[in-house]
Amino acid sequence: MEDTVEITSLAFGGKGVGRIDGKVVFVPFTAPGDRVRVRLTLEKKGFSEGVVTDIIEPSPLRTKPVCPVYGSCGGCAWQHMGYAAQVEWKERIFEETLRRIGKVSPSRYDPPAPSPMPYNYRSRVGFKIEGGRWGFFESKSHRVVDIESCPIADPLINGAFGAIKKALAGQNTNIYALDIGVSEKDALAVASFHVTGEARFDWKGALAGTGLKGFEVRLNPLKKGKGKRVFTELDSRLVYEAGGMEFTAGINVFSQVNRSQNRALVDRVVEYAGLDGTETVVDLFSGVGNLSLPLSRRSKKTIGIETSVEAVREARANAGRNSVENAVFMREDAGVWVRNNFKTLEKEGSLVVILDPPRSGEIDAAGALSALRPKRIVYVSCSPPALARDLSLLTGSGYRVFRAGLFDMFPQTYHIESIVGLELNR
Repeated sequence: MEDTVEITSLAFGGKGVGRIDGKVVFVPFTAPGDRVRVRLTLEKKGFSEGVVTDIIEPSPLRTKPVCPVYGSCGGCAWQHMGYAAQVEWKERIFEETLRRIGKVSPSRYDPPAPSPMPYNYRSRVGFKIEGGRWGFFESKSHRVVDIESCPIADPLINGAFGAIKKALAGQNTNIYALDIGVSEKDALAVASFHVTGEARFDWKGALAGTGLKGFEVRLNPLKKGKGKRVFTELDSRLVYEAGGMEFTAGINVFSQVNRSQNRALVDRVVEYAGLDGTETVVDLFSGVGNLSLPLSRRSKKTIGIETSVEAVREARANAGRNSVENAVFMREDAGVWVRNNFKTLEKEGSLVVILDPPRSGEIDAAGALSALRPKRIVYVSCSPPALARDLSLLTGSGYRVFRAGLFDMFPQTYHIESIVGLELNR
């Protein structure tokens, strides 16, 4: 069954939104203003989904995608739209999600911060390898789309990817995934190979001509998690700058992939925190200290809480590298740590909390904070729906959102990075 659909808006997740006989239909790879022919692929009581069979009248927002596998690769969703339109629609989706799900109306929205580089911005990329194909999964599939390069990746990553692919072609390496990152300070690539078995293989010899700063091999027969590091050559850490500090992060430890936007985000977090030197800062999900350490220069004391052993190790090393003496980092679950240290934190007096959870948000930590009631909370999120859910809980317990804004960390995709500042109602 096919119908003609006018696309009027975009939904979080990247799909265009239209209606057929009053019923909402979601259509990927469309833009507001498109008039398209759609074949329905899913029928639900409240909505339908479909795919484009013909573009009858293209939207003025449309542009030609630069990637030859766009539409089959599951990575990008918006290359068919001009970049200014992408940022505008991310802003609309962000504000509408806070209003609809969170019932939140911030006192002030900052202007959205576009990425200085709409392409070639990613400083770390994870590739999949299967059946001689090197690339990314198809959308909603585990089939690998073979690629030669990725237009949103840093050119150094693309160069390393091509060299590695050539060097290992036809070799029995048991590789199923490959992470490549750029060490900003060195302007060199670092790689992590994920393997299902310990093949007798000369990794150092095979990769000698690839120009890598360093690499590691991780064994994971079940293809779950990061696996066990079984081989390391030279230095496999990434080095970058933010907040006037130098950081290292292991290739398999989380760090923001858009370095220029990360610097802007760190500066904004410091601004939202509004520290005067008397506060104790608690950074939940502190990673390698990306936010904690710049904040420590303006706080009485900073405490970083993180579940990753490697991230905590890097954070402590980064504190030493930057001569920070008033920051401590501990491996704990965020929500559990807040509850276990509730009475101690209550005695801190002036308390500011930073939340930068994974995509699912952190309802447990948000619930613990609603009872602790720090004077200010700065929440960094990469998922507007999860953020809105947590904000609803916090605003229902006496907080107001005084500022909010988005940073486009991920051009050409539907993903939205945002920052929200909350303070106790007076």
